[in-house]
Amino acid sequence: MTARTADPGEPTDRPDPPPDQRGAADPLRAVELAEAEQSPVLSNLARVLAGNEFAWSLELVGEDQAGKLATLNGDLRRRAAPAGAGKRIASGISYLAAESAIAWVKACQDPYYPVMRRSIESFEARWSGLRPRLGTQPYHYVSLGPGDGEKDAVILRDLRRDNSRLCYVPVDSSTEMLRRATSSLTGQLKLARSRALPIRLDFSTEENLTELRGRLDQLFGAEPVLFSLIGNTVANFENDADLLRRIAGTLLRAPDRLVVEVATTPRLDSALAAEASAEYASSRTFREFVTSSLAHYTNLCIDMDSVFFEGSVEGDRALLIKVIYENRTGQELRITLPDRTDVPFPPGDTIRLYTTRKYTRGGVASLLADSGVDKLYDAHCDFTRSDGGTPFGMELAVVEARRGRPPAAEPRSGRMVAADVWRRDGP
Repeated sequence: MTARTADPGEPTDRPDPPPDQRGAADPLRAVELAEAEQSPVLSNLARVLAGNEFAWSLELVGEDQAGKLATLNGDLRRRAAPAGAGKRIASGISYLAAESAIAWVKACQDPYYPVMRRSIESFEARWSGLRPRLGTQPYHYVSLGPGDGEKDAVILRDLRRDNSRLCYVPVDSSTEMLRRATSSLTGQLKLARSRALPIRLDFSTEENLTELRGRLDQLFGAEPVLFSLIGNTVANFENDADLLRRIAGTLLRAPDRLVVEVATTPRLDSALAAEASAEYASSRTFREFVTSSLAHYTNLCIDMDSVFFEGSVEGDRALLIKVIYENRTGQELRITLPDRTDVPFPPGDTIRLYTTRKYTRGGVASLLADSGVDKLYDAHCDFTRSDGGTPFGMELAVVEARRGRPPAAEPRSGRMVAADVWRRDGP
C-alpha cells in the first residue's frame, strides 16, 4: 500500500469506523471492501489519471442505455397526432448521442441563439450576487446537467476558496457532455482529476436519484453538498414541478443547498409566446441540435423546413415552447426505429422534439412552492431591448428542502469511501 500526502486541510488521523460500518455485518460486503482495499485498480487509479497528458477521466456509469432506447421505440410508436401530441423524443434522450451533445455545444456558441448566449454572459454577475449569502460552508459540488461546464467553472472557482478538498460530481446521461464538462474544468481550474467524478445517470427518475444520494453519502459522508440545476434545465421536462420535487425530496439533506436557474418572461400573452418561439427558431444550430436525436436513432432524412416552433401560454405560470417535426411531404413515410422495426409516419403526423418554458417571476415562486422547496435568495437579470436584446431574462435562486418536510436521510458517520479510494493515490 502506497502512502499519500494528505490534501491541505484534510485530517490525517481519521479513526476507522466501528466494524459494523465497514460491512462486517454483511459477509459479502466485507469481502468486497477487503478486495477493494487490496485492488491495484483502485489503489493506483489516481496515479493513472494524473500520470500523463492524455485526456483520461474517470466515469461512474449507472445509465440504462437499453432502457432509454426502449423508451424511444415506444414514444415513436405513438398514434398519429398534430402539434406534437403523439410521437415524441423525451428530454432524457435529447442529449444522449454524441452528435446531440456536440450540436448542443455549438448552439450555445451561436450568436443567433440569444437566449443561451445571454444566459452564459450574465451568469457570473448573478452568481456573484448570491455567493456571499452562502457563507463559508465547505461544500462539495454536484451539477445535475453540466452542459459545457462554463457555468460550473464559475461556481467551482468560488467554492474551492472555502474548501481545499472540494470534489466535483457532474451528473448527466450523456458521456460526451460529461467528458466535455470535466476536461474543460480540470484544464481551466487546475482541478485534480481525482477530485472529479462524472456520473452517467438520468437524474429524472426517483430510483436513480435514490441511488445517487446513496453514492454521495459514501463519497462525502455528512459533508454538505451544493447541487445545481442550471441552464433552464427544469423547464425542458414535461412535468417541471415533479422533477424539482423528486430532486429536492431525494437529494437535499438539512445542510445541502440547490441552485436553480430558469428563463423568465415579464408577462404571459400570445404575442410574447410567439416572440419566445421565434427566438429559438432563429438559430440554425439549435435546429440541428433538436433534430440530432431523430437523425441519429432513425433513418428519417431530416428536412429543416419541416421543423416548426409553437409558443403558447401554459396556465398562469409560464410560456411553453414546443419544437415539432411534421411530415409535410404529402405522402406516408416509414421510420426505422433503433430495434430495426419500422412505423408509419403519415402526412401531417408530428414528432415533438423538445419543450422548454419561460416563467413569470410569480410563476417561478409558484414552481418552487409546488416543488416542496423554500427559496433562500435569488438574483434576476433582464435582457433589455436597448442593446438589441429581448424582453426575457434569467433568474438564479438558491433553495433548501422545505422546513418541516422530511429531508433526505442523513448518512451514517464514519470514514468516507472517497477517503478509502484515494488514500493510496500519492506517488
